[in-house]
Amino acid sequence: MKETRILLNETNFTNLCKMGYFTHLGELGTMNISITKTDIKRLANGEIISKEFSNEVIKIALQDIGFELIKEIIKRSPMFSDMYYEM
Repeated sequence: MKETRILLNETNFTNLCKMGYFTHLGELGTMNISITKTDIKRLANGEIISKEFSNEVIKIALQDIGFELIKEIIKRSPMFSDMYYEM
């Protein structure tokens, strides 16, 4: 099984929070990877999340951009802004 690691920087994390998914070009072609509120919470807390597809595991981590900046990005997010007060 192939493993792909993705490190999100500030710009990528902002776009992810705006759209709720990101596009990944894997062996099977282009796929949209959906991110849940639980995934966002785990990323914000420094955890690595895993998404598994047919023969590929995608591990996603957030670069250390500071917890306050992470909270502000989430606060401005149309999809995850309600999580701001939970953090």
